[in-house]
Amino acid sequence: MEEKVSLSRGLSLCHLMMMGMGMMIGAGVFVATGISIGFAGSGGILVAFALNGLIALFSAMSFAELASALPTAGGAYTYIDEAFKGLVGFLSGWINWFALIVAGSLYAMTFATYTIFLLKETPLFSFFHIAPSTAEEILVIAIALFFIAINYKGVSETGDVENIITIGQMSTLLFIGIFAIFFTLLHPERLSHFSEFIPNGWGKVLMAMGFTYVGFEGYEVIAHAGEEAINPKETIPKAILYSVVAVTTTYLLFAFAAVVGINADSLHISETFAALGPIGMGQAIKDLMPYGGLLVTLAAIFSSTSALNATIYSSTRVAFAMSRDRKLPSILSRIHGTRRVPHYALFVSSIILLGVTVMLPIKDVAASADIVFLLIFLFVNAAAIKIRVERGDELDYSFLMPYFPYIPLFAIFLQLILSIWIFHISPIAWAITGLWIAVGLLLYVAYGRKGERKEFEREVVFEEVSEKRYRVLAAIANPKNAENIVGYAEKVAEYKGGELILLNVVTVPEQTPIEEAKRFEPEALKLIRSVKDKLKIKNVEGAVYYAHNLVRGILSAVRDYKVDILVLGWKGRPRWRYVLGSHLDKIVWSAPCDVILVKPEKVEKIRKILLPSNGGVHSVMAAEIAEILSKAYNAQVTVLNVNVNNEDEDRIKRRLSHVLERLSRDTIKILEGRNIVDTVIKEAKDYDLVIIGATNEGILQRLLFGGIPEEIARKCNKPVILVKRDLGIMSWINRWIGKRIGV
Repeated sequence: MEEKVSLSRGLSLCHLMMMGMGMMIGAGVFVATGISIGFAGSGGILVAFALNGLIALFSAMSFAELASALPTAGGAYTYIDEAFKGLVGFLSGWINWFALIVAGSLYAMTFATYTIFLLKETPLFSFFHIAPSTAEEILVIAIALFFIAINYKGVSETGDVENIITIGQMSTLLFIGIFAIFFTLLHPERLSHFSEFIPNGWGKVLMAMGFTYVGFEGYEVIAHAGEEAINPKETIPKAILYSVVAVTTTYLLFAFAAVVGINADSLHISETFAALGPIGMGQAIKDLMPYGGLLVTLAAIFSSTSALNATIYSSTRVAFAMSRDRKLPSILSRIHGTRRVPHYALFVSSIILLGVTVMLPIKDVAASADIVFLLIFLFVNAAAIKIRVERGDELDYSFLMPYFPYIPLFAIFLQLILSIWIFHISPIAWAITGLWIAVGLLLYVAYGRKGERKEFEREVVFEEVSEKRYRVLAAIANPKNAENIVGYAEKVAEYKGGELILLNVVTVPEQTPIEEAKRFEPEALKLIRSVKDKLKIKNVEGAVYYAHNLVRGILSAVRDYKVDILVLGWKGRPRWRYVLGSHLDKIVWSAPCDVILVKPEKVEKIRKILLPSNGGVHSVMAAEIAEILSKAYNAQVTVLNVNVNNEDEDRIKRRLSHVLERLSRDTIKILEGRNIVDTVIKEAKDYDLVIIGATNEGILQRLLFGGIPEEIARKCNKPVILVKRDLGIMSWINRWIGKRIGV
């Protein structure tokens, strides 16, 4: 039996929200907030949290939209790689992996810092005669190893532990926030702590935003669980948005509690927090309420351990996804036979996490985490724009952000500013980030580029061509009409002295590894071989492409083979919102070659061909195809023009002269009529085949071949061939404009 790489599904909406909130409420509150008040001021921290919450909500919408369409294991890395591929895709995963590892280190250090803050004044601590710094190092390693073991046990246990921890931390923080509100009502003089709201200017607020942004990362871990969530298209977007709103509200309440709680002169709030550093929040809550030190320590322990658990989980999934995509060694994508977790990816992530934890100071670790997460979120917003614009109609979204693309563009701008501004806090953090990116570039050159899988893979079924000729590609999928479609393609290839390529694209869903398409290969091979056996032409090549999307598979083959003309079949029925169909619309618009669309109705013999025309470059090509088929079938071609404007017949013939020149034997017929479509369909009853070229109607009409040819093709019960010539730069301009206006 063939093995399949997959992850178990066991995370509900509650699990996902708890996981996201648990990861968000961590060092962003307990370490970075106190330091930020030290340089931004009491009001500055509230503004920073509010604006960061808004930016996080904007980015969360991008994550939610992408997660609803691409519920897979890689999270941010997968989305960026889907949009940009190549080096950008690799670096996104590489940076995201590092971001999660550094964040995990920060959360382990937060746990140790606040645990020692609570215990260092107790008799128990002094009994062992251990220096606080040594105790912190021991605790950092111990808590990291504990949650590494939890993640090794598997996803179900991870979700259960997450629920317990997150409920505890949220309850504690909300209690402290509510207590602060009542405390302020009893002691309104504490509001004087906000008398200098932004004492050091907006530049310091930007610094605070950048430095505390790590507290707003975490919701992306929800997207990483796409392959393990129950009903991911519904639960993941909801969990992401709900968690961001809940955590932002909690941050504002908790920061307010710290400012009103600290025992300091209202003019020296910033100086007090600056002196306390990472434990500033702990001291403020200790001053605010009885047993405040105990409560804030418990909250810090709950928050940091919950976030540590989530980052270990998430970093492991990113390494797994990159390995599955052959951008990291394949051993990292192996799944434990019993635990069903990627245990090698977990091991490597854990080693790096422990190394960062014991080597770097907490302030630089926090700043490094801020930088890499800002960069990752920036690229995710860009990916959301690119994927919606280029592939929006292909994907099945269950959530679409409003005001697209302004929301992600605004988030990109602000995230870029904040990431640069962090340099003022920690130049070392930028040096660390740059070093990691440099290592990633070296790894990509040495391994990632070679191991990277192309999105489209192909298997040559048979190949009898030895040199470059005019190339006709016939895309086939349905055995019922494959022979008819290929029959016309064969005649064109034979007349041109070129080669015929038979293509069948086997597709699998976006979240399924591309190699799984091999499971569905036999039917594709059978169809291609059966069609080839009935052909007379010798220069034939057959290929099966594996792709995540039919459109991209066909266009990839067109580019790979440098096709001159693409032949497609059409059932004659459009889909809602589309002219020909969701796939055909995109192929016809995007194909960098001539296109023939065949509506293959049954016909015994082709003796009479009708060529409706009003002149134009596409009609000239239609005449060329008519000439080829007339010689192949020994058929008579009649050029038909419907004179709706009472035009002089000699003038009509002059306009059609370029069309008539392409035909060796022809008959021209001019009919009076008010409706071109009805007249052509009525006349077509006496013919065996109708060939019609595209018209030059405007792009804004959302038409591909033009309204008249498409309507004739839909209504006519005879075989119809629609012809569209590639006009070089003009076709490229049309495609470019069409993408941007949603055609």
